[in-house]
Amino acid sequence: MNNPKEWIVKLYRMKVSIFGIPRLYRTIEASENCTFDDLHEAIFEAFDRYDPHLYSFFITRRDTKNIRSIMDATEITHPQNVEDMFDPSVKRKSTAKTKIGGVGLEEKDVFHYWFDFGDDWWHRIRVEKITETPSKSKKKHIELVKSLGEAPPQYGDYDDGYDDEFDDEFE
Repeated sequence: MNNPKEWIVKLYRMKVSIFGIPRLYRTIEASENCTFDDLHEAIFEAFDRYDPHLYSFFITRRDTKNIRSIMDATEITHPQNVEDMFDPSVKRKSTAKTKIGGVGLEEKDVFHYWFDFGDDWWHRIRVEKITETPSKSKKKHIELVKSLGEAPPQYGDYDDGYDDEFDDEFE
């Protein structure tokens, strides 16, 4: 009798929160073979976003809200931003090619996710748990396992202080 081959797959359970918004988070579980693009898509959907923007992950390994120390960490960024337009000497990893299991994350490590470089949505991601599980395939696994709090709108209320002078020109 032929037994199907089994692999041991690491699953990362991560708690994703947004800077400055208490009691709001999403817990996402992803297999080690998921890319950071896959993680971005899961976060994008989990927070009810609809308008795509550039994004980067920063592997800080520790918890900090100091943007300078976050920006100094290893950056894994959207492929469009890999060749930095501001500083071409800075080498970055691509979110499309870098796998979650390939950066050496451990339980309790914290890393950061910056979405929309104009509106600056900063997220804290904490590796809550890493488990190993048998699997009959190397298929990627990523899912939202817990959601607490209502996601804020992607864009603020532009009516506050909005100058509609230009709108009048087109009416």
